[in-house]
Amino acid sequence: MAEIQLRNVSKRWGSFVGVDNFDLTITDREFLVLLGPSGCGKTTTMRMIAGLEDPTEGEIRIGEKSSTIWSPRTATWPWCSKATRSIPI
Repeated sequence: MAEIQLRNVSKRWGSFVGVDNFDLTITDREFLVLLGPSGCGKTTTMRMIAGLEDPTEGEIRIGEKSSTIWSPRTATWPWCSKATRSIPI
């Protein structure tokens, strides 16, 4: 597993701020849990790390690669969209 770094990451939708100037380093083989109240940005942060959301500001690095080289539409694993279609709701 590669090191994950978030540097000055922010996510905004208009005037609403979901994540504001967040820094985090998750080292190789480290186990991390994000805890906090509803609406504090936990899910948004995880979605940005996964590549499902673009940060408004800042940079996310996974190993030596920057999040600026992928887009939210191409960052997910190829089989994710197929797997969710086969799950009955």
